[in-house]
Amino acid sequence: MNNTILETATIRQLSHEGRGVATLNGKTVFIHNALPNETVSFRYTRRHKNFDEGYAVDVLENISQDRVAPLCPHTAICAGCSLQHLSSQAQLTLKENTLKEQFKHFAHIDITQLEPAIHAKAYHYRTKARLSVKDVIKKNKLLIGFHEHNGRYVADIDRCLILPEAVGDKLPLLSDLISSLNVRSAIAQIEVSLSADETALILRHVQPLPVNDLEKIVAFAQTEEFSIYLQPSKQDRETRENVMTFLSLAAIDDTLPLIKLWPKNSPFLLHYHLPNEDSTLYFSPTEFTQINPAVNELMVSQALSWLSPNKEDRILDLFCGIGNFTIPLARHCLDIIGVEGESGMVMRATDNAVYNHRDNARFLAANLTQNISHLQPLNSTFDKILIDPPRSGALEVIEQHFKTWQANAIVYISCNPATLARDVGVLVSQLGYTLEKIGILDMFPQTNHVESMALLTRDPSLRTSE
Repeated sequence: MNNTILETATIRQLSHEGRGVATLNGKTVFIHNALPNETVSFRYTRRHKNFDEGYAVDVLENISQDRVAPLCPHTAICAGCSLQHLSSQAQLTLKENTLKEQFKHFAHIDITQLEPAIHAKAYHYRTKARLSVKDVIKKNKLLIGFHEHNGRYVADIDRCLILPEAVGDKLPLLSDLISSLNVRSAIAQIEVSLSADETALILRHVQPLPVNDLEKIVAFAQTEEFSIYLQPSKQDRETRENVMTFLSLAAIDDTLPLIKLWPKNSPFLLHYHLPNEDSTLYFSPTEFTQINPAVNELMVSQALSWLSPNKEDRILDLFCGIGNFTIPLARHCLDIIGVEGESGMVMRATDNAVYNHRDNARFLAANLTQNISHLQPLNSTFDKILIDPPRSGALEVIEQHFKTWQANAIVYISCNPATLARDVGVLVSQLGYTLEKIGILDMFPQTNHVESMALLTRDPSLRTSE
């Protein structure tokens, strides 16, 4: 395939991924950087049996009124975000339309009214990210960033506008640091994790790091004000011993997957605040937290407003993580149980409840895709449920247990509108719930990722008839 040859196409619509859809020679082509009604010149990037993919190089006719000039010069190659050419309002509209279309397709529900979208700043919002590291011999350059649109290579970028400036503006400095190490090829990934007062970098390395490399890393951290964690393999005793020597420590806990290299003797955990709910959540840098703190605060506040907890309510929080919703909800209800599949997260959530003096919050470790009827605390009714599942949704737990729990209200937070629509369809058609409210949460501006929140209610009289 010759990628230098340009073709011409007219875009008829946007796909859910935000790509322009055109037909050329009887075949559908999905074209990045193209908007509806535009006639564009594009180059093919991939060909498949049933469709092709391309990238618009220029707009020849009918420039869309929704088109804006991307702030980032790397949008043509970097897949960290894909919608910078689309205005912020048009991005919200695209995501709202995607939600409506998925509900019509999977749930056979026509959504006529959406709640106002929750959104915050469009750039420098992303406080969690995993950056790839690749030493490219042909370029004589060590690349740090997201992958290219084709997914095969690390994008050659010198700045990232969706990361906070403390990290996004310092990619060249990070590259210089890694390039200066004796074992520069040892660093495979750099994970970014920001807290209320720390910017943490987790260095994932596949070879031991010698003491002189540790010295360079710490000097960089001091100058640029980073907290540094190391993530060696379980078999990497050498790095642990070198860190002990460098920091004058007698031992490092072998059970911990991470080592906090710098600042020396500082707390291991990071934290964030939910000021409206007088809550502070602690987390390990590699544990899941929402990547957009401003939207997360608004999301938690809306979830509590929609669920409307009171001091008589028994509440269930499913897929609760470290307690992002559980801890705030516990301020307003009689009793709450958080359920999470990963035992380490359950321990963290339990500790967060203790720190925040939420004595009415309990946490259980359980795989919610399997039958959990053996867990006695869950064999009862609950007044309200909050659920925030992974992309695969929550069909198994809904079909197996929601009839037993008989909640009067459910707030469902989703990162996948297709599985949200499927699950809401079951709650409405089989369990008697009504979809009261629904709207999007723009957790990932400049990308096609759609987060949503739905409120479902049911007549309380149905609880006694089953």
